[in-house]
Amino acid sequence: MKRTASNIIAVLTLAATAIAQPPGGGPPGGGGASGEGIWRRNAYYGEFQTFDACLGHQPGTGQYHYHVTPVCLRAELNDNITILRNSRTGPAYAEQTSGWRHSPILGWALDGYPIYGPYGYSVPTDPTSPVKRIKSSFQLRSITTRTSLPTWSLPNHTGISQTLSASQYGPAVSTQYPLGRYLEDFDYIAGSGDLDQYNGRFAVTPEFPQGTYAYYTTLDSNGLPAFPYILAGQFYGTASGSFPTSVTASTTSYFANGAYSGASSGTAAPQLTSWATKYSTQNATIVSPFDPSAGAVTTWPGNNALGVNTSGSVTTPTPAETQKISYSSSSVFVTANGLAGYSMGPWFSPDMTAGVFSNFPSGSSTTFQIPSSPTGASTLTSTSGGSQGMWVNGVSVFNFIDGASYSASAGKDEGGGLAPSLLAAISSSASFEQGPVAPGSYVTATPLFFTAFGSTTATAPTPTWPTTLGGVTISVTDSAGTTSAAQIDYVSPTQINFRMPSSLASGAGTVSISAGGNTIPSHINIQPVYPNLFMLNGNALAAAGVIRVHNGVTTSEQPYQIINGAFVASPIALNGDQVYLVLYGSGLGSATSATATIGGVSATVAYSGPQSTYPGLDQYNVLIPSSLAGRGSVNVIVTAAGKPSNAVNVTIQ
Repeated sequence: MKRTASNIIAVLTLAATAIAQPPGGGPPGGGGASGEGIWRRNAYYGEFQTFDACLGHQPGTGQYHYHVTPVCLRAELNDNITILRNSRTGPAYAEQTSGWRHSPILGWALDGYPIYGPYGYSVPTDPTSPVKRIKSSFQLRSITTRTSLPTWSLPNHTGISQTLSASQYGPAVSTQYPLGRYLEDFDYIAGSGDLDQYNGRFAVTPEFPQGTYAYYTTLDSNGLPAFPYILAGQFYGTASGSFPTSVTASTTSYFANGAYSGASSGTAAPQLTSWATKYSTQNATIVSPFDPSAGAVTTWPGNNALGVNTSGSVTTPTPAETQKISYSSSSVFVTANGLAGYSMGPWFSPDMTAGVFSNFPSGSSTTFQIPSSPTGASTLTSTSGGSQGMWVNGVSVFNFIDGASYSASAGKDEGGGLAPSLLAAISSSASFEQGPVAPGSYVTATPLFFTAFGSTTATAPTPTWPTTLGGVTISVTDSAGTTSAAQIDYVSPTQINFRMPSSLASGAGTVSISAGGNTIPSHINIQPVYPNLFMLNGNALAAAGVIRVHNGVTTSEQPYQIINGAFVASPIALNGDQVYLVLYGSGLGSATSATATIGGVSATVAYSGPQSTYPGLDQYNVLIPSSLAGRGSVNVIVTAAGKPSNAVNVTIQ
């Protein structure tokens, strides 16, 4: 029973106007020494495309780390964050809007001071004051040319005057080099936020009722990472911490081999008790970018797939997180494998073969030493590149340094990862996930690095989509070297929706977008089948319809409603009728059939195939099992050729 419902127009309109979630720039480098080291590239800007859903990634050495708030660790520690949905490419989270509690300690810096999450007491010395989101005191400079340095950055630029010579100028502010690309695009404005120029403050906290200096991970009003993210350009304290190759001091064991010993958790100092040990006996897992639908795996060899030369390897299951904690009279020593307890990955980079970021995490037994009684520094130390501390789950704390900087003589950034001026991420228009794409599927291109495709906005006037729209054309080249034009549904400065050509050879391919007088590239992984289902909101509410057969009469319903501009589930009453859920998706590809589960229960698929009106759109008519009556919110997954779709949900009354 195939249905060509007119309300699919609303689904496609949603896909055309929703902002696809961009991935996250190339492998991180050192301390900005590449290039001229004056206009140092912001790691969040240059490397975001390679972050996983938890906002972590790794260089070729396999050292998994964060440059910004460790969102999945925060979720583990119940730090004012809620999960919107789980997907094949990782969880999606949102900040709580009320009911905040003081953030826990998330990590420790090399100077021995704690790093808290983004929430603390509104009056730093009053634990009875309301909890608020702690605000950074940095903001973008009001500049159009890059001819001088902000005062806060001068200690990081030895021998460089604040007013630069012409040979030291950075690029003029433009769409290609927008404000925020470089660390020096930001200024510290004392008193404009809650924190000092090191991104910390002195405050009482639940762990330090007498008060301590502490750093905070910072977010903006939208819950996104806010500069300087974790640590700014210098340590507040004496950076006497280290990563020793061995522990020579006389120490007492506190935790080892999955068990505690020594001081009890009720009396030990926060430097000991804050470390996450829950997953110390659990093996680390990743979700592979080659096939996220396969789920998490405990081994990931650094071999070749699709012509991708990978680095980083775990060929034997390796325990995650903190492995050992001990202490001496003056220091705390923590040994960890550097691998998180939650599933890491997948990692994508559209400038690399098949759109796969070729660096994978690898385990390493690393010991971190911090002073148990930190002190403010009389001579401040600049934070360099690389590890600046350790999160309580044993993963490295990195700062805002990307490893690249602008070279005035070359007229471009040099060193660190690639951050080309124009690059597009390709994701499913249905699930907004990156990963494999099937021939004929409906996809979305999003410009990276805060750039734009051009200035035109246009929508195809009919379901027969053209290959040129608003001056935009798109060509796709497959692994056999065949190039085909793509049909385009929608173009705007920030998003292009189009259909993959239907005849594409499997393997690594490329997409070339001609827009705004530029050619914007991207790399993709073409696979015969990779189903995706449309969602209406961040909670993965199904973009679906309902067909009810009651006493031989067929009627249509919608399993959602719009309240105050937001999509909300409408419960589906079964009432002993035959009730079909009509799902819309893309990526069915060469598959000729599909199966489905609703709430984990197998459900009959009465129809799976093209929707017929709109190119690249698939339709699944699924009979809702009567046993699900009263189940409430349930996940729906379709599977084709062994590939499960992303999960969407409906509510069964």
